[in-house]
Amino acid sequence: MKLYPRIIAKRKKEKRYVKDSFDLFASRSVDIKSCQSVCLTLGPYRNLTTLTGAVLSLHSDCQVLNHGGSRIFGRRQVDFLSSFNPERFDRFVQYALHISTGGQRGSRGGSITYSHAFDAQHAGADALAASSKQSPRGDARCLFWKEPLRTSNLIRDKNVDVSHILDVDGRLRFLLPIRNPLDCAVSNIMTGHTKLFRGLSQDAAVEDVLDAVLDEILWFFELAEGHPERFFHYFEHGISRSMLIELAAFLEIEPTEEWLRGALDAMQVNEGYTHPPKLSKYFCAAVESRFKQYPDLTASLLCFLDA
Repeated sequence: MKLYPRIIAKRKKEKRYVKDSFDLFASRSVDIKSCQSVCLTLGPYRNLTTLTGAVLSLHSDCQVLNHGGSRIFGRRQVDFLSSFNPERFDRFVQYALHISTGGQRGSRGGSITYSHAFDAQHAGADALAASSKQSPRGDARCLFWKEPLRTSNLIRDKNVDVSHILDVDGRLRFLLPIRNPLDCAVSNIMTGHTKLFRGLSQDAAVEDVLDAVLDEILWFFELAEGHPERFFHYFEHGISRSMLIELAAFLEIEPTEEWLRGALDAMQVNEGYTHPPKLSKYFCAAVESRFKQYPDLTASLLCFLDA
């Protein structure tokens, strides 16, 4: 009887392997000629990436894959970051587009419509439900993949030459939403994502998690220095029509009036947490010491203290 759970786990693993192999084969028929931009999220989880993906899924030219890193990283046919060549990148695009049309909630991933952004308790859920159009699209102009911290960790662990990949393929780009880092840190603790940060355990102090969140932001800006036009960020307090227009231009999709209206209605952020003055003071000092070479970024981050 003690072996029974192991047998079940083994059979589930075998079933997933068969399904992934089938999807990999089936994805070969996906036409990607129209796909002009491929955007990967970087940075922490609990950082508005799901909301961003959900809003982009409302656009008729954008297809969104939620999670799925376990099906991509380490799979030589599609893991273009670990070992880049143009053919592998094309296969990744085909595979990601294919598995984004189905799937499930959780780390195995699939359509963004299975994500928590569409749950009733989310502030913009009604608008998302009313406008949602995510469905199989063979003519997507943009692929958006939301698997932020796992992607960031892989790039660092594998010492990926991101600059080289960007030089070779003009479709790839990266995005970082910036939620209030204090709220982001607390949310990571509450949802069990803390252990995904390098060197942190699940019971890490909130100050350590906050430092990790800020380090992710700093790393993104440093990574962007070689190709700033291929990196996009926005702040929670900067969500607006003009920001969405800039995001659409970055992704090379048309900012139609229909999409802008639906996106603005849906892009509502739930109320943040209340933080003790001691933690806010720690945040202020951490920002000022860490981002000295980025004065505009420093100012924008400190704006969260006024929210």
